[in-house]
Amino acid sequence: MTAVLVTRPGGENDPLVAELESRGFRVRAVPTVLTRAVPVEWPDFARYDWVVVTSAAGVAALPVALAGPRWAAVGEATASALRARGVKVDLVPADPNGSALADALPDPGGTRVLLVRASLADPDLPAGLRKRGALVDEVTAYETVEGPAESAEELRQALRQPDIAAVVFASGSAVRGFMKLGGPTSLPAITIGPRTSAVARDAGFQVVAEAEAAGVEQLAAAVTRAIPNIKTPGAERPRRLRTSPAVRALVRETRLDPEQLIAPLFVISGRETRHEIPSLVGHHRLTPDLALREAHRFAELGIGGVLLFGIPESKDRNGSGADDPRGPVPETLRLLRAEGLPLALAADVCLCEYTSHGHCGVLDGEKVDNDATLPRLAAAAIAYAEAGADIVGPSAMMDGQVAALRSGLDAAGLGGTAIMAYASKHASSFYGPFREAAGSTPSFGDRKSYQMDPANAHEALREMQLDADEGADILMVKPAITSLDLLARARQRFDLPLAAYQVSGEAAMIEAAAQRGWIDRRGAILESLTAIARAGAGIVMTYFAADAAAWLRERR
Repeated sequence: MTAVLVTRPGGENDPLVAELESRGFRVRAVPTVLTRAVPVEWPDFARYDWVVVTSAAGVAALPVALAGPRWAAVGEATASALRARGVKVDLVPADPNGSALADALPDPGGTRVLLVRASLADPDLPAGLRKRGALVDEVTAYETVEGPAESAEELRQALRQPDIAAVVFASGSAVRGFMKLGGPTSLPAITIGPRTSAVARDAGFQVVAEAEAAGVEQLAAAVTRAIPNIKTPGAERPRRLRTSPAVRALVRETRLDPEQLIAPLFVISGRETRHEIPSLVGHHRLTPDLALREAHRFAELGIGGVLLFGIPESKDRNGSGADDPRGPVPETLRLLRAEGLPLALAADVCLCEYTSHGHCGVLDGEKVDNDATLPRLAAAAIAYAEAGADIVGPSAMMDGQVAALRSGLDAAGLGGTAIMAYASKHASSFYGPFREAAGSTPSFGDRKSYQMDPANAHEALREMQLDADEGADILMVKPAITSLDLLARARQRFDLPLAAYQVSGEAAMIEAAAQRGWIDRRGAILESLTAIARAGAGIVMTYFAADAAAWLRERR
């Protein structure tokens, strides 16, 4: 049996409840609006030509002596309540609303009208009567209470019922009361008429049916028409597994762990020096000794590794500092290796930080010479591996770069050094903060002739296949959040470990929005990292590694 939630003031005694039950519905009745009588100093009814009443609650508030004027009721329910008190009802409009009643009153010009109404009644009735020349006195006979406190617990209990198919509203006040009591807008709404529908839609409800006229039978008919089209989920109820944090954790499909996170570190030469990176909140360029301290912190948090980027003291056209064994990256690697921290030590292999022009390879005129760049990349990888790198990451996007590194490393007796290939690296707009951090913005042109077009998925998979064939041990996509589809496709196609780089622009967007209070920082960081892992990445480079690791440890 399908259940319907009725919000009218009468509660279980409301005639709509009986009508719906007679039609086979199970009804939960919770008044989300109530009326309460207020003290009234009633005028002499004999002074008026008409008394106009807009609800049964108004009828209940009337004094005992009702003789004298003619009587008008807004609808049949109000008229029936008047007749039950012995009053002859002279006028009931065909359309039961205030505007229709104002239009239906015969020859109102100069007539005196007493209007008995609620505290929150719409102004259309008195306004319409005055516009037609009537002399209107208004009496507030009862107050409308939207969201009465005594209904709060009853509504909570009703909403726990799994088979409630819709909520029925007979007034805008009932909608507002439902919202004040914490009712959800996810339930389909059935309303008594256009005005109530408008209020419900403004509140966020989907209105699935509307009564053809404002009466109990018409509203029940609207429910009968609508409910067959609202399919309750029956036995299939995924929400059962979302009922508590413990249950949600138990069935969580994608689980983040600090060990799968890699923290980028920007290193410079010298000692006891740090330079703030304004566009990367919380990050600095660090001398090797301070990088070692930071690595200790990462290890204590259980982070999986670090990825080093070097910023040399001087640059030249060919990026000769990239393979300098006394450069900041080899020096930092030697310190980290000697310390024996439980961190995977990775080093980025590119020339952009070391060249005076900021491009990722050796130039021939104003073009990057692919093949002349390969030996330079291999030399840098060898220098980093000799200093202690477990993993080298060629990121220059030169054709054949993985093969060049594999050949060079093997020839140098460093065959145990793994290659994490920046296989699908887009010419992205999200690298800006990194380029500030590494001082690697090109002095002319851009990198679109060697980094990938973000529009090309097939090409991305081709690049991954080439790098896998050349000997890559890990395949990386970059940027992460704009490459989730590529990660998912790569996970289906390749058996190699997959990595993704949540790049500087992704981090900067989250930080900027969080600083303005637009998003929850912690929630956004963990959600974005989870999405990257869910898409297929087993390794994630992220500037949020330390924060995320601390939060993940709290869950244990």
